[in-house]
Amino acid sequence: MRGAFAGSSTEDVGVSTPWRAVLVVWLLGAALMLAAGWGNFSPARFLDGDDALRLQQVRDLLAGQGWYDLTQYRIAPPDGVPMHWTRVVDLPIAGVILLLRPLIGAVQAEVVAIVLVPLLSLLAAMALTARLAARFFGASAGAIAALLVLMAVPASFRMMPLRIDHHAWQYVLALVALNGMVSRSARHGGALAGLALALSLAISLEALPLAVIFAGVCAVRLLRGDDRWLVAYMAGLALGGAALFLATRGVLDLVDYCDALSPVHLAAFLWVAVVCGLALPRLRTRPPALGVIALGLAGMGALAIMGLRAPQCLSADAFGALDPLVKRVWLGSVVEGLPFWRQGLVLGATMVLLPALGLLACWRLWRKAGDGQERALWIDMALLLGGATLIGLLVARASAVACLFAAVPAAWQVMDQIARWSAEPLLLRRLARVPLIMALFVPGAMVGVAVSAFDPPKAASHNSMQACNFAALAPQIAAMPRATILSGLDIGPTLLVTSQHTVVATAHHRASAAMRDLILAFLGPDYGARQIMARRGATLVVICPTGSESRVYRKLAPDGFMAHLVKGRAPDWLEPVPVDAKSGVKVWRVR
Repeated sequence: MRGAFAGSSTEDVGVSTPWRAVLVVWLLGAALMLAAGWGNFSPARFLDGDDALRLQQVRDLLAGQGWYDLTQYRIAPPDGVPMHWTRVVDLPIAGVILLLRPLIGAVQAEVVAIVLVPLLSLLAAMALTARLAARFFGASAGAIAALLVLMAVPASFRMMPLRIDHHAWQYVLALVALNGMVSRSARHGGALAGLALALSLAISLEALPLAVIFAGVCAVRLLRGDDRWLVAYMAGLALGGAALFLATRGVLDLVDYCDALSPVHLAAFLWVAVVCGLALPRLRTRPPALGVIALGLAGMGALAIMGLRAPQCLSADAFGALDPLVKRVWLGSVVEGLPFWRQGLVLGATMVLLPALGLLACWRLWRKAGDGQERALWIDMALLLGGATLIGLLVARASAVACLFAAVPAAWQVMDQIARWSAEPLLLRRLARVPLIMALFVPGAMVGVAVSAFDPPKAASHNSMQACNFAALAPQIAAMPRATILSGLDIGPTLLVTSQHTVVATAHHRASAAMRDLILAFLGPDYGARQIMARRGATLVVICPTGSESRVYRKLAPDGFMAHLVKGRAPDWLEPVPVDAKSGVKVWRVR
């Protein structure tokens, strides 16, 4: 190992990123992704509704909608939906479009943006992971770490072309925070980690559990006698969060939301930062128990602020205010929000095994550490990885952070096995070690191969965007007179981004009342759907009969409105609208 963390000299630590190796791996990965998706790079081909709505948000911004106005006016008419999103993620997409639009036109500029921006996030993740691995284990480990990022499906899947929603940038910022935690300067490293997670929180409050974990590791360092980490971290988190709130939300919307960074969160952060900044430096020469008491008071004060100002936000259920029907039908079907045991075999195994391999490597590195400082490093790395793993096991999309963190120690594990393979004199033993090395790169895939040898895999269940060809539908739906559409929650954003129509609802929880109306319309009787459409002003019905959402409605209500439409038993108050059969989509108009 080339060095440890805080206090190491520049001569002892290889801190440079192995850019040549990172670029080679990135170009290889990008080429594979581009080849796999070639011909499908279009706003009509998004794999997820959030990606489609992200592009629509960028379009609205470029068309003149206010920076602080995050309302989607074409969802849930007539008022629209005040989204819980942020302009931060819009910036790189809008920047690419503005740069290229004068050169290649608006349509092609959008295509380049939705392909290039996710790949840039992949490059950033590879570079940050490779930097850490190279710092500890050398340039070869950096190259292996970059390759492990590509193989970490929970992360790389959300950094593919067309995946322009916020998750990838939050993964990158988590890696920035991890780099900060191994800085040689406690003040600079702590502040960097705090600022990175403040920006991640400004993007989405999903980063809050991870921010708490980082604070906990800083508290562990306090118990070791160094309060600078926690003071700098909380200052970066609180001041950075406040500055980003003003920059992205302004002062006109000071409502305490539980699904976005709000004044109540900032007040709690600032309180903890002030207590740490004033009390901890004065307690350096005092017994450690006094520092723990000060932290306890800071934590209790933060909880009191939350409880007095926004008690609803203390609930463990982030969707506690969501309508019960919407929660049961929609939220329970969002696969990326479910735990690992509700995922497919390969993804679920990757969510478990790759972080487990990283934790095993941390333990081995701790055992072989040469001094107390190095042992402390791997304890802290294990705590950060362990906390991220626990979150990821419960929420699939969060498992990407654990997989990326694990890539750093796992790179050493791979190098160790390669060295053992190279030193093995017997050919048979060498051959036997090859599957083990492969398993370190793709543990989930190896489990899938092993299981499928005894139990053939079942047919994949496609979502609505994959089951239907909306690119074939786009020209016809765009040519129809502007109307409000009753469609599935998942396909609503694609209809928005490929036409000028309005939709009753999409899969975004702040439109809970509209989502309830849509679900009731498809689950209920035909006359009930007609009443809901009349109340919402909807005159078109668009469905993907083979999509997963329609299957959910048909399973819950075999004699409901959706079931009738799929079976070809549309009520007489609807007339079919002819569209391209290649789309697989069915459209009706109210007579």
